[in-house]
Amino acid sequence: MRPVATSVAIILMITLALSPFAMGQDIEALAKGLEHPNAAIRGMAGFKLAQAGPKAVTAVPALTKALADLDLNVRYMSANALRAIGPVAKAAVPSLIQLLDTFPGGTPALTGPFRYYADARSIAAEALGAIGPDAMEAVPALKKTLNDTDLNVRNAAATALWRITGK
Repeated sequence: MRPVATSVAIILMITLALSPFAMGQDIEALAKGLEHPNAAIRGMAGFKLAQAGPKAVTAVPALTKALADLDLNVRYMSANALRAIGPVAKAAVPSLIQLLDTFPGGTPALTGPFRYYADARSIAAEALGAIGPDAMEAVPALKKTLNDTDLNVRNAAATALWRITGK
């Protein structure tokens, strides 16, 4: 990215972070931010939607679509927003199940630090747990995830299973 483009992206991020709609007053504008060409802006939109919590229910379709973003941070932030929205985000369950299988080496290649692969999986499990019993279809995938190589992912899967099944 050229220096001018980087400066513009930073200004847009700051504007998004400080603007009134970023405080959860305009969920629609934040949902549209998930489609911005700059991954940092998309990630910030997901972050702000998470802060809005259940009030961001109308953003569930946009957040669900963002779970397939090529940037792992955007995936993480979108799953985190769905976690914060809670049970009313049940339409995202199939996409969250897919996110449990996010690993390096896929096609197309995903961007973001290597650690984000595990982070994206653990927050997807947490989101499924926050949805609760309405995420029952995720139980087989979560049971498989109990064998993940990452301890945080295994713990998140176990907690999610408990929240979904009660056992």
